[in-house]
Amino acid sequence: MEDDSKFESLSERQRLYLRLVFDLCSSHEIAFRTESSSSAVDKQLNLACRKLGASSRIDAARRFHDYEARVQSLDPEGKNNSPSRPSLWPLPWLLPSKAAPVNTLTRQQVVAWAMILAIATPTSITVAAMFIVAITLLLGVHL
Repeated sequence: MEDDSKFESLSERQRLYLRLVFDLCSSHEIAFRTESSSSAVDKQLNLACRKLGASSRIDAARRFHDYEARVQSLDPEGKNNSPSRPSLWPLPWLLPSKAAPVNTLTRQQVVAWAMILAIATPTSITVAAMFIVAITLLLGVHL
């Protein structure tokens, strides 16, 4: 078990960046989502790696994730102000809008949307075909 004081010395921004790295976001994706520059993201991640004694940002993110999971398991209700991860749900809208003109979905959210579409598309095509067949039978049209 690692020394928890290393993790407690991380700033909130470093914690956020490490969570996003654990979700496999690149520096550019993190910069876009947090409205900062990619060089600032890289600088904060390098500082976090040094504080944790990690050899890479992925290693630091993994260690921080393990720490958060351990803290959460000790305090499942969050009474001791334990860190929280951003949730997967509700899923943000898939298509660009005026409010969000650029896609900022995490990889987990993309996978969730892909699963939803993989189930919904064939189902809706089947229902539409059954509706067309029912209408043609009711109208007595022979194709």
